[in-house]
Amino acid sequence: MRLLLRHWLFCAVLALATALRALTMIGYPAIWFEDSFEYVGVAQRIQPYPVRPSGYSFLLWAMEPLHSFLAVAALQHLMGLATGVMVYALIRRRASGLPKWVAVLAAAPVLLDAYQIFFEHAVLSDVLFSFLAVSAVTVALWEPEFSARRAAAVGLLLAAATLTRSIGLVLLPLLVGYLLLRRLGWRTLLAATFATTLPLGGYAAWYASWHDYPALNGGSGVWIWARTMPFADCARIRPPTEETVLCPPQPVGLRPSSPYFIWSDWSPLRKVPGHPVTTRADLFQPEINELAGSLARRAIVGQPGDYLETVLRDLGQTLNWRRGPNPNSSVIGYNRYAFPNTRAPLPDGVRIPGAGIQQDLRTYEQGPVTVDFTEPAATVMRTYQASLFVPGTVFGVFAVLATLVHAATYVVRSRRGAAREAALPLLFGIALIAGPVVITTYDSRYWLPAVPMFCLALAITLDRTTLR
Repeated sequence: MRLLLRHWLFCAVLALATALRALTMIGYPAIWFEDSFEYVGVAQRIQPYPVRPSGYSFLLWAMEPLHSFLAVAALQHLMGLATGVMVYALIRRRASGLPKWVAVLAAAPVLLDAYQIFFEHAVLSDVLFSFLAVSAVTVALWEPEFSARRAAAVGLLLAAATLTRSIGLVLLPLLVGYLLLRRLGWRTLLAATFATTLPLGGYAAWYASWHDYPALNGGSGVWIWARTMPFADCARIRPPTEETVLCPPQPVGLRPSSPYFIWSDWSPLRKVPGHPVTTRADLFQPEINELAGSLARRAIVGQPGDYLETVLRDLGQTLNWRRGPNPNSSVIGYNRYAFPNTRAPLPDGVRIPGAGIQQDLRTYEQGPVTVDFTEPAATVMRTYQASLFVPGTVFGVFAVLATLVHAATYVVRSRRGAAREAALPLLFGIALIAGPVVITTYDSRYWLPAVPMFCLALAITLDRTTLR
């Protein structure tokens, strides 16, 4: 009781956050996207999937005995609440000079943002990835001393995050840089490196046993190819004959966004001679991936200004006031990142080699799976989502502010310790915003895990009691 009274404001916010998630559970079954069906398909037939790492499918596989996608959503809601608790607890511990309400304010975007709650209710890997990344930062910063054991724990968490979403790869060198910045010694660095590379190496070996070459996924060339196709001018970069089959059919200026070049029926990836495509995984065949990567490199080297313009333009979309997907992304039409108000059956088809979508879902759930909602809880959450969220503009300004304050702190000699403390979440936040637009495309859900990172970085940087 004394603990509750000491943190009554945070407990009140946490109670509200829990109530909102309870309403979501009452109002909706799990929410679905195109990627969701592949996650379930891999969970039904555990394998290293070429399109993306299979970490989230491991979670679905582990929960299959419950035969409930709603149970998966419930676990993800608990992860969201735990992430908010970690943000609050870490700020109170490492930035104790700040008023308690600042820590509550920093945790509020994770606990109360409508889109955070929405994605917690979706069969997607985003919330698990965010939970693992914030857990890694929490373990890293919980104590001033950074032992080899804690470094190993951070490495394991980041390895798990990378096996959940491949964007986690950009966080690994940042961890190494942070350990070097803190001058924590070679034992700590080796512990983190070993703990990270062991599970990733094991997964790569498992991948090789299925696909004949070690990797975490098979699509690096395809993803960066799609990133360059909106601007690539094959008449200008003059690729060799075998690569011209992947040149876009549309003239420059009239092309769709990057995802369309992979997933559309007219995708040039489907026209590579000798490599028929019957499932989405076939788009990532090694020969296609190598050919696509080669053309992408030519486009980047031959048109660096166009590539930079594309990245900066998509990065600028972070500042859009409204939240939502890339308008050209492949998302099931009835939700567009909003709680649905439509009842409809889910599609059928084959996403990975094996059974169709409906059979996979029915096997997992042991019953029918549809899009549905229950009133009045559904209306409450739709109304809530329409007005209570972190606008992209606010998030963008906050990200810039956290970066500028952190940079300014290095100028003040007595504050450099605080800057070193905050470097890890700040660098993670920047990487999680910039990484996707450099490699794939803009999507507001991709910066979901960056929000708590910037909150942590700004609070720790501003605190006057952080150890020097």
